[in-house]
Amino acid sequence: MSVLGTLLDEGVVIVRSLLNPMDVEMLHACFDTLRAEGVPTTQQVLYTHELPSSPRPGFERLFEQWFNPHNRHGLGSTRLLLDRLGARLAVELTEELFAFQDVLLSKHAGHAALPWHQDQPFWPIETPWAAVVWCALDPVQLERGGVEFAIGSHRQLGPAIDLHTGEPQRADAAMPFESSAFEICCPVLVPGDAVIFHGRMWHRSGINHVGLPRRAWISTWLPPEARWSPALAPRHPRSRSVVAGTLVHLARKPS
Repeated sequence: MSVLGTLLDEGVVIVRSLLNPMDVEMLHACFDTLRAEGVPTTQQVLYTHELPSSPRPGFERLFEQWFNPHNRHGLGSTRLLLDRLGARLAVELTEELFAFQDVLLSKHAGHAALPWHQDQPFWPIETPWAAVVWCALDPVQLERGGVEFAIGSHRQLGPAIDLHTGEPQRADAAMPFESSAFEICCPVLVPGDAVIFHGRMWHRSGINHVGLPRRAWISTWLPPEARWSPALAPRHPRSRSVVAGTLVHLARKPS
């Protein structure tokens, strides 16, 4: 079965050495630059539906993360690497995909576990599928806070999850997911390996018990038929400026 066929059927596929050693080194340098320049990390915790009734800590409780570093100029930018990755995905996955967003992310020993969630409910986008490309920049295994996937759990779009509590953001939303109903896998990766998973795949990550860095570069790729739908994530920043029903790729600047 092709990589795309496996992605659509099982929801997740591993691609070894999607990044070469030079790519990994360049991404390590991006982390170093962002820290050295004091670039602020992500604080928003993706409350794209309802704000919580009580205060929540910032995103730094879960990860050290920089959102959309490809939008930077010069050192610390992932723009060149994102373009290279797009060319590789055209061969490995399918042509005509375009990047929606990317993040540089590091999970340290002091960070909390991330609960089960899907990525797509956080986006104001209607799309039949999306590919999240999770590239390892350090060795990854369960004890180091590796990502766990519920195989085949991508058949249905669920609610956006409060990433601090694991509960749906909307008080009236039911949780349609129970991890015990699925086979769970946690891929063991070396730097340069990637896990490509469906935007509706349920996944989580535990605590980094090893204490060594677990850095990753994660990008989201959409097919050309993806359309804006602000009602699906009304508090997303782009929901205030996009027109429902228009093609996302016509506004090439990622969110």
